[in-house]
Amino acid sequence: MKIEYYSENTWLFSGDDGICTKIPFSNMDARFHKHNYYEFFLVCSGSATHYINFKEKSISTGTLALIRPDDVHCFRKGTKNFSFYNLLVSKSAMDTCLAFLGNQSGVYQMLETEIAPVQLQQGETASLIKTLEHLTVAHELSMNYFNTQLKITVINLLADFFLERVLHLPSEIPNWLGLVVLEMQKPQNYQEGLTALYRISRKSPEYLCRIFKKHLNKTPTEFINEIRIDNAKFALEYTNHTIVEISEDVGYENLSHFYHLFKEKTGMSPKAFREYLSQDIPLEEV
Repeated sequence: MKIEYYSENTWLFSGDDGICTKIPFSNMDARFHKHNYYEFFLVCSGSATHYINFKEKSISTGTLALIRPDDVHCFRKGTKNFSFYNLLVSKSAMDTCLAFLGNQSGVYQMLETEIAPVQLQQGETASLIKTLEHLTVAHELSMNYFNTQLKITVINLLADFFLERVLHLPSEIPNWLGLVVLEMQKPQNYQEGLTALYRISRKSPEYLCRIFKKHLNKTPTEFINEIRIDNAKFALEYTNHTIVEISEDVGYENLSHFYHLFKEKTGMSPKAFREYLSQDIPLEEV
């Protein structure tokens, strides 16, 4: 299967930080491709099938997605009224936005793994369409103004629609707990487990248990297991590490305990999960 490669140089003029355009059904890219820049897209109307790293996702009005450099994707099976806004962002512009958000925001951890699309509410979709319409016009008026507005838009998109939802943080949470949650996403911390959680939070086990149940609706142990299993799922899909190695890498020395927790969370064993994900998409369907 041929995969096209698109470079910033093919669509950016000197000095541009990105570009924002509305793409109708007739112009949607049905070729598998990847690129060296970031891409946001928001579905304005209709529905389609989006393939991301060869996995099939249904998208419809209000779907907002973030595509990272080197993610392989394409659009297929769009309805006649399918259209979307496409916001392409240069790597240098995104680096500026990420630096503004900072390490403690969790944005760097978020970008390490494939990012699930977000389904916006009707009011959120309408508001974002207006923002992207404004960007489209701004690009024609002033490059400097457009570049500024693009960065503001990207920072807001990451903060409002991806960070909080991807990390599953409720809107009202103590600042110290939010920082603890972000710190626990780091491999060295979730591998260590509860000991790291107690050390980082500087709270007693009893107090932490009460706070976690109140704000996250789970115990500290359940919280750590979720992080470990999520990372195990990623390793099963994207690496060739053995199941034993993956179990140890995420912090489980007892393989049978890892199997039990994994099946409890996913409904299948690690081996079955890997075999399921390795199934190719039939060529006649794509």
